[in-house]
Amino acid sequence: MKKIYLIALFCFVFVNAFMQQDPEAKKILDQSSQTVKSFKGIQVNFKLTIEDRKEKTNSSSQGVIKIKGDKYWFQSAEDIVYFDGKTMWTVGLDIKEVTITEPNMEDSDFLSNPAKIFTWYNRDFKYRYDGKTKVNGTEAYEIDLFPKNLEQPYSRIKVFISTGDNLLLSLKSVGKDGIDYSIQLSDYITNKDFDDSVFTFDPSKYKKFEIVDMRL
Repeated sequence: MKKIYLIALFCFVFVNAFMQQDPEAKKILDQSSQTVKSFKGIQVNFKLTIEDRKEKTNSSSQGVIKIKGDKYWFQSAEDIVYFDGKTMWTVGLDIKEVTITEPNMEDSDFLSNPAKIFTWYNRDFKYRYDGKTKVNGTEAYEIDLFPKNLEQPYSRIKVFISTGDNLLLSLKSVGKDGIDYSIQLSDYITNKDFDDSVFTFDPSKYKKFEIVDMRL
């Protein structure tokens, strides 16, 4: 079993070492990125599904994301996150705690920074166009992304982009540890002109919450 794993790992590294950027995939990804950048802001619903292939378990959560440039706000059943481009406030609704951090924007990817969900591919990945398919009845381009940094926890990310409006419909990351993450996006509201206060934590709304400041 270990030998098979090592052979498979070698094949993956070898293929990606010589993979060229697929021009058709780049064209589609660039069009999608430019479409998103043309909007003042975006609001979109999401469904996150986590599949553990080893334990054969699934869990899911739903919420909404608001994005304006590098700023974002999102809410799920458990958390609300505010990020103003520098400072992040993570509000744990169940534990009544607010954690304050200043994440390193250069190191973060789309899994830790939703604002990068539409633009991260260009610097961090090699990509391949796999043709057209259907996502919940909508025609979509299917593209595989392979991380240039082989130390990433995922081996591949598959994305689906609508052929009609160039918006991202879903993506799935295949984890090296057997845990896969899938994100489905729906009910887009585009060109929203959000006030910057949307992305800044207001302590008056959380008077009974403990504040934990992790900034140095």
